[in-house]
Amino acid sequence: MVEALSIHKKWKGYSFDYEGSQKLVFTLKEPARSCLSNNNAIRISTEPKSSSKQCEYEINGYFPDRKCSIIDSTGNLVAQVGVKKEVEELMASKDVYQVVVKPGIDQAFVFGVIAVLDYIYGESTRC
Repeated sequence: MVEALSIHKKWKGYSFDYEGSQKLVFTLKEPARSCLSNNNAIRISTEPKSSSKQCEYEINGYFPDRKCSIIDSTGNLVAQVGVKKEVEELMASKDVYQVVVKPGIDQAFVFGVIAVLDYIYGESTRC
């Protein structure tokens, strides 16, 4: 589940167990919109699992074009969003796209992040 509204342009993704207890999985922060800053990367932090330490990720590319990647703090590709050329030629819309997730990566985490990106860049009434 993803917290959909945020005053501080920060979204939080949670997991829920069968008893309804929630656990924070990730926090995604939109970049500040400023003419003084060139760093427009969206940053994602994950909550540490038991003995693991917190991980940082970044979105490279531009999600509205469906051409972006999730990169970990060491520069490794974690997941990639794209549109197959055949689909792009048949459809004018970018509503149909593919997501490739590297083995060993939590797919629920990746799709939670994509759900937030879709909300941020989707047809919304917020500024």
